[in-house]
Amino acid sequence: MIANGTNPKAADIAYVRFRAPDLEVMRTFLQDFGLAVTEAKSPDGSPVLYSRGTDPYPYLHVVEQGESQFLGVGFRMETLEDLEALQQLEGASALETLSEPGGGKRVRFVDPQGIEVDGVFGQTADETATPAQREPLNFAEQRNRLGVPVRLEAGPSKVKRLGHCVLFVEDFRTSEAWYKERFGFVNSDEIYVEDESNLIGAFMRCDRGDVAVDHHTLFLFQGGTPGTLQHAAFEVNDWDDVMLGHDYLKKKEYKPNWGIGKHILGSQVFDYWYDPYGNNVEHFTDGDLFDANRPTARHSIDVVRAVQWGAEIPHG
Repeated sequence: MIANGTNPKAADIAYVRFRAPDLEVMRTFLQDFGLAVTEAKSPDGSPVLYSRGTDPYPYLHVVEQGESQFLGVGFRMETLEDLEALQQLEGASALETLSEPGGGKRVRFVDPQGIEVDGVFGQTADETATPAQREPLNFAEQRNRLGVPVRLEAGPSKVKRLGHCVLFVEDFRTSEAWYKERFGFVNSDEIYVEDESNLIGAFMRCDRGDVAVDHHTLFLFQGGTPGTLQHAAFEVNDWDDVMLGHDYLKKKEYKPNWGIGKHILGSQVFDYWYDPYGNNVEHFTDGDLFDANRPTARHSIDVVRAVQWGAEIPHG
């Protein structure tokens, strides 16, 4: 906790960062996944891919040249004061002015698993490219679309923003405390195995008071290989966009992971795919939004693996 007794707070997730050996292969996938990709140079002159969605932020997915690896995650801080407060916490870097697209400032940490974790603020916003909205839905008891047919254009999904990521950790409670101290997360739903006292993870959301936010921005899970990414999730406009993207990726013969279905915790419609180097990425839409008044709930791991409808979780 910082000197004034208030922890810094994140407003949202900002980006995920990777390395890949062939940037052209990644560029093609990212475009097929529904991102707008640009290339810039790192300080040492090597190429870096920066991908954005239709929201105004300059990038939400970064790929450097090199051996395939997940590098880290960035969180957008609520205020400059929140970013400066990060400097007072153990393990913080100096406040750095970014030379990447959009500029801004950054404080970097290395989390208990060795993942690079950034707090960022002040990135220059670009113009928002709002995707075309389809005509209203007709429900059995609520007829909203009269005399107008729906005609969808085949092609990739149109990613709006990065919504959350899931990280494998060695000890959930240790990592939970570490992330809460630096980014002010609160638990939406906690996950246990066998006994409720045996917590192995939590869906964690940003604390923005009365402002409703995603059910989770970060999910820490004690399992898998600690220090690795389970998946990164990208929001699209609606259910039609999920389906269009699914069909497009299938025709391009990318490798599916899980979907299409509807989660229980978070309620979102989901579709998971592997990128060319085995990173798990998700299209989602229609997720839950909660403000700070929503109490924490606790569930068995079986609820995470289950769906309200759709494809069951793959085994093996």
